[in-house]
Amino acid sequence: MYILTIETTGPYGSVALVDEKGKVLGTEDSRNTLSHMKELIPMTAALLHKAGIGKKEISLVAVSAGPGSFTGIRIGVSTARALCQALGIRGIAVPTLEGFLMKKEKAEDKVLCGIINARRGQVYGIVENYLEPGPYMLTEVIDIIEEKVIPAGKKVIFFGDGIDAYNREIAERLGEEGIKYDFAPKENRYQDAVSVGLWAVQKLSKNAMENCTSDYNGILPDYMRKAEAEQKLAAGELPICKGPRQE
Repeated sequence: MYILTIETTGPYGSVALVDEKGKVLGTEDSRNTLSHMKELIPMTAALLHKAGIGKKEISLVAVSAGPGSFTGIRIGVSTARALCQALGIRGIAVPTLEGFLMKKEKAEDKVLCGIINARRGQVYGIVENYLEPGPYMLTEVIDIIEEKVIPAGKKVIFFGDGIDAYNREIAERLGEEGIKYDFAPKENRYQDAVSVGLWAVQKLSKNAMENCTSDYNGILPDYMRKAEAEQKLAAGELPICKGPRQE
């Protein structure tokens, strides 16, 4: 079985090819930030060409479905749906935050924490075994680390672009990096297609394919919250909500 995996929810897009045992057969990564629309299809074509795999040999498409960049999510999910429909195969939507947990082999004995920047002190976060994936204030994530993880004698390793946005705030609460926590190095910090594939393989190993995959109609985005414009629209804060100006 060949599984094509897609990651476009973070700053760098990537695609990978894995088999049903989790062996990575090839990867293609973008070197440019937020260029998913332009590079996703060429990367996929290059990946299959280098691996010597025809598109009709793909058995499953796994895509990171969110949360993350709203535009990136739409690009990845739409591409995955189109491929599944065109090839007549099934797909699987992978929770982006849970994908961070697939980096475990590079985290030694640390507790993994994924944080994606959601702006204004907010993150999409997960703390392995301590905090379910969801939208949180950064302070809520750090509270869990201070109150539960560190007292258990465990060290945390942070992943995600929340590090770039909030490294100062984390240091103010948890102290100097290297004692209670580490930041993942930039080359392994962000979402990637290999992690998406490993999550899908793990899911398939525990479930029959029909129970954890779907046709293209069932591959849906998980934005986890409304976009800022939608929030303002609902609150009547956009100019179009306020009616004509009165003289």
